[in-house]
Amino acid sequence: MLFEREDWKLFRNIETLPQKAGVSKHELSRLICKELADNALDVCGACEIGFESGFFYVRDQGPGLDPELFAINRPLRSSKYLRLPTRGALGNGLRVAAGAVIATNGELYVSTRGICYRINFRSDGTAAPEILEDYSKTGTEIRFHLGQTTIDPSWARLAVDYARGPGYPGKTSPWWYTSENFFELFQASASTVSDLLAQFDGCSGGKAGKIAGTYRNTPANSLSFVQTETLLSELRTQVKKVSPERLGRIGGLADWNGYAKSAGGFTVPTLKGVHNAEIPYVLETYANPAARPSPDPADGDDAPQPSLTILLNKSPVTGGIDILGDKTAQRIFGCGLHFRVKAKPAKFLLNLITPYIPLVTDGKEPDFSVLEEEIKDSIAKAAAKVKKISPAAPLLKKRPQKTIVAECLEEAAAKASGNGEYRFSLRQLYYAVRPYVLRELDKELDYTYFCKELVSEYEAEHGDIPLMYRDDRGTLYHPHLGQDIPVGTIAVENYRRPPWTFNKVLYIEKEGFFHVLKENKIPEKYDMALLTSKGYASRAVKDLLDALGENSREEITFFCIHDADAYGTLIYDTLQNETKARPGRKVRIINLGLDPEEAVAMGLESEKVENPGRRKAVAGYIPPAWAEWLQGYRVELNAMSTPQFLGWLEEKIRAWDQGKVIPPEDVMLESLEQSLETQLGEIISAEILKQGRYQARVTAAVRQVKENCREQQTRLAETVREELADKPASRWKDAVRAVGRAMIKHCRSES
Repeated sequence: MLFEREDWKLFRNIETLPQKAGVSKHELSRLICKELADNALDVCGACEIGFESGFFYVRDQGPGLDPELFAINRPLRSSKYLRLPTRGALGNGLRVAAGAVIATNGELYVSTRGICYRINFRSDGTAAPEILEDYSKTGTEIRFHLGQTTIDPSWARLAVDYARGPGYPGKTSPWWYTSENFFELFQASASTVSDLLAQFDGCSGGKAGKIAGTYRNTPANSLSFVQTETLLSELRTQVKKVSPERLGRIGGLADWNGYAKSAGGFTVPTLKGVHNAEIPYVLETYANPAARPSPDPADGDDAPQPSLTILLNKSPVTGGIDILGDKTAQRIFGCGLHFRVKAKPAKFLLNLITPYIPLVTDGKEPDFSVLEEEIKDSIAKAAAKVKKISPAAPLLKKRPQKTIVAECLEEAAAKASGNGEYRFSLRQLYYAVRPYVLRELDKELDYTYFCKELVSEYEAEHGDIPLMYRDDRGTLYHPHLGQDIPVGTIAVENYRRPPWTFNKVLYIEKEGFFHVLKENKIPEKYDMALLTSKGYASRAVKDLLDALGENSREEITFFCIHDADAYGTLIYDTLQNETKARPGRKVRIINLGLDPEEAVAMGLESEKVENPGRRKAVAGYIPPAWAEWLQGYRVELNAMSTPQFLGWLEEKIRAWDQGKVIPPEDVMLESLEQSLETQLGEIISAEILKQGRYQARVTAAVRQVKENCREQQTRLAETVREELADKPASRWKDAVRAVGRAMIKHCRSES
């Protein structure tokens, strides 16, 4: 009797899933957490992992993913067929994760692109994403539990901890494939030959199309072995080899005192073609003194015990590697390695960055034998640099978070910025710093404390962190123009004040008053811009106020209104005066209130506030008696009716009002001339166009160009794809416009 089973069914059984995962049952959760973290790190460079309500989660700020990718019966679809120095290798991780959830009666949720899904699984192995609710956060979150199985995130945590240092910024290289691998790549592709070749380093723009030649629009998977080998030969004549140093690195680590780095290449021979693969690599080895198993000699042998962790492209390998030794030599075996190296026992960390390493299982267990001598030499060099530590040396006290953050901030900023190439947010910096604190103190770094205290103190001493921006936390409204402009670091850097548009700025604690003021044309009536930061003024708001005040020709009066409470008085105080993060304003801010004595005199309704057991901070300009009153009471601006609020505000503004914006005579004369020119130009242009039969001539010219340039129209879609590949920041209409220019130029040159 014969039995038949489809291969995908191995994923849904806990007894057979390890065959596909390449790890034992007790390591499955470690592998799944690592795979999900690896995917996020490859896409974004940073991610957050942890536990919530019994679920393990991975969150990132990437573009999202298709929930149906968790189907276990789908063909192996993956961008990982392109050889790159990334963490993943086979694109098998999502199917292993889904299989483990099925096999253990677990649950899996994916929140992406604005929607939260529960992933249900059908008996035929397909995924059935069920929409649960809107997902208000940006990025993607995957969370799961595995029935009663305990989840071990240790491999994922290693991947997150060592996601630092520059990465590889380029594309895959034709030198990284044997003739066989290159053919298999084409067989797995659903694109055209030209589109596939455009994925290679040095083949942007129309270069891929030229190399493809007559195969340009041919399906890549229809080419024969001989044809792909011919293309590989042509590619290699057009493209330089990638230097190993371009692959990236982790770099020196403060908590490892032995470090060795080397770079080079190895060859993977072809068996049926003519092209060998030439694979570059960067090898980093770190070493620290080995730990002793017990401080008590009575417990037995307390000799230092060596250990070895190996990372492939900054993520831990899944294969088992052991290290045993004595005081003078260590023996290492596993994952294709088997050698003895002269070195004292130590704690070793090895990171290999390469676009390709041979694999021996579906679970991506690597075969490092191709680099055995290089690894042996690197371990010996790192071990030789380990500084001796006296056994009698006292244990170091844990350092405060402030010290750890200050020490690692520069390196973390380099990681977040791609080694100084890109802007990055304060949140990204937090995720880059977080592993340092977690590793040394074994506790989470509080985000609010990090922002308000640690980063503020660092910048107060060292200046603003280069390339870092803070998210928009305010709005600026331009009168007459009707523009609401988000206020954040980048917006303020790029801001240009519209000339002679407003001569007052009103800072309001609550953005909700914007609607009332705009509806009643108060900004236009007083030529007054509106500004808010939803509470305390952000750094960007303060910088904007200073920038607005720098124009000596257009003087501005700055106002502030706020609630009559302790918090409100400090809003004005921190807006005007020096703080830890920023010096005092270069301009004077006029406090219009609402102050407590004024609110009471107006008969506005006050409300009691809870006393948390400690005294509320109150600004220094408040008289002592009213500072005491604010400990128990408050009055909101909202206590006024809309007519009362508008009357109160206008009376305050009029007391300081210098009138409407009226620029100098030369500015108005220039504006008048521009207005006359624009209006008369429109009238005269219309007359000339009508007399010269403009529209009829344009129609005839378009028809003539199209008749003379039929080939360009036939190749339009192909040309647009090539242009966008060459200039990825462009829009398709830009490429079409460029084709039009070329057609017109061609016709005019012939006529």
